[in-house]
Amino acid sequence: MASVIIGSAINTKVLQRQNFSKEPNGLETVIEAYAIKTSNRDTVVPNKGVLHSAFSSSTKTYTRMVVESVSTEEQDGGITQMLVTYVGLTTLTGLPPAIVRLIPTAGAGIFGPDMIVEVELVTDKSETEFARSGAGGLSGKSTRISGLARRFIPEEVNGTRMPSNPIEPFNKSGVYFSQNYYGYTQQSLSCDKRGLFLIGRVTYAEEIFTITSG
Repeated sequence: MASVIIGSAINTKVLQRQNFSKEPNGLETVIEAYAIKTSNRDTVVPNKGVLHSAFSSSTKTYTRMVVESVSTEEQDGGITQMLVTYVGLTTLTGLPPAIVRLIPTAGAGIFGPDMIVEVELVTDKSETEFARSGAGGLSGKSTRISGLARRFIPEEVNGTRMPSNPIEPFNKSGVYFSQNYYGYTQQSLSCDKRGLFLIGRVTYAEEIFTITSG
């Protein structure tokens, strides 16, 4: 009988504890453990994407974090333990610094070392906006390869300084050739949706384009 009284004492949900963690790229996770009535489980469990500020019972809530996943485990006494995982940023504004990796790659160097540059960043752009702008580089106005505008490596991403080109980009032409060196240009782009944000990954490598004739 006592166990039934314990379950009936819960109104909607009781916050028991919070655990905070941060991924290397700066994205944050909050896991909140709740005690809820087992009979109320279907109505209390939040949907994916619900704002922390709209659901959490914590005295401090976050408007840039949303529910990513929920798990429940039924206990004795008509109680269910509910773990709610939120993902996002606890800050009101700003984005975490980007991570820049220099990856040794045979044959990638032209005037610089044999490596490619990979940047991982948290962005609040949509998938479409990120696909258009990459990590923030400028699109070439008329320079295209396979129909795609060339994107150059930006000076910085989310406050993190990006590597400089080994030498200044140039254009050389002669009677029988034309050669354009562009420095580091975007080679690949991918992203994963995490709550309100994207985790973007962009790679850059040196690029040179030569046309010969005669």
